[in-house]
Amino acid sequence: MRGHEFSGFDVDTLTEAVSPPSLDVLRSTARSRRRRSVAMVAAALVALAGLAVVPLVTGADRPDPVVPADPSPTQGDTFTLTGPDSGVDIDLSEDSCVVRFTYTGDRGRTWSDWDAARFQGTRCTANVATGTPSGRNEVAVLGERSYLVSDAGTLHLSTDFGRTWRDANSAIVAVPAFPATARPVFCGFDCRPLSEPLAVDPSSGTVYRLTAKTPSWRPLYSLYPAADGSIWAAYQMGSTSGATLARSADGGATWTASEMGDDVNVAAVVGLDDREGYALIDPPATASGGLRLLRTTDGAKTWTDVGVSLPWTWDLTVGSDGSLLAISTGASTEFARLLVSRDGGKHFTVAREYGTSVMAASVAPGYAWLYGRDGSAGEPDHILVTSDATTWSRFALKP
Repeated sequence: MRGHEFSGFDVDTLTEAVSPPSLDVLRSTARSRRRRSVAMVAAALVALAGLAVVPLVTGADRPDPVVPADPSPTQGDTFTLTGPDSGVDIDLSEDSCVVRFTYTGDRGRTWSDWDAARFQGTRCTANVATGTPSGRNEVAVLGERSYLVSDAGTLHLSTDFGRTWRDANSAIVAVPAFPATARPVFCGFDCRPLSEPLAVDPSSGTVYRLTAKTPSWRPLYSLYPAADGSIWAAYQMGSTSGATLARSADGGATWTASEMGDDVNVAAVVGLDDREGYALIDPPATASGGLRLLRTTDGAKTWTDVGVSLPWTWDLTVGSDGSLLAISTGASTEFARLLVSRDGGKHFTVAREYGTSVMAASVAPGYAWLYGRDGSAGEPDHILVTSDATTWSRFALKP
């Protein structure tokens, strides 16, 4: 394994890297980063002109023609790690408005049945002639048992592993600050269908939203719960219109916020504690190099450029030892690397790369993972998970 060190864009460091793409291209790639199909990832490399904001206040459902049920899939499209030993895989049907969920609590040794957790869209209707949905469902895994689905703009919530569903507007509990037992929902590189911070009680699955004033008029774009309970967030539109970086040390009741320039886009924000945080940004078009890393040590009041350039990088998280873990790719979307910094982001080294054996990679607070397969062809059948970029463990995907 090569372990190149770099403090800026260096062709010798990342040989497959090219001139950094716009954040819109990275965003489109990252939205598909958990997809386990080469064709699906490649097709997703289309820059988004703008992102729709989906409010949590929803209207009433209206009946639509029933879409025939699809056969149960063998593998899902999108995997979310919900704990060291637990995860949720999702199947987003390509030719209907059906969403299926499967859950594991034993590192993939056993999985729940696909048809035990199923959502059938009523506003999202399939074209009878082509089978193509007129409006695709968007899904967010909020916790082990709590899932959110946007059915053509109408939000539905399940708190029992996807078995039953309720209108999200009436099911989500509004509070001035998140309870101490609730975990803020992590989301990165576009939070849709979330448009504001949410938190989940892991024991009951109850979902909370804040009544306190938000730190920005823009929609939520990235949220990271730090290990000490502080919440770090980025707010921005899909197109360049500035961004807000914010931190709360009291469960979302109050926020410290900073406005970024109008020509800056934020890729990710993370926090080590209630004082120290990092933001990965796409700098103004006049700036040279790739994505830049900003650092704050006063709780998001002020930010300084660390001085490192990270090409083709979208995901950022904090490891169990306080290291920074970043997902980077070369020119090919099949190629993924995990980069690690143990000096506050000044230098990154390649911790692991999976070459063409990997279809995607992702992160969660405290963890990063790469997809892989044991054979030379076919869908990935496992992920490799690390919390420190040194030790790795295997997590089997649904067979």
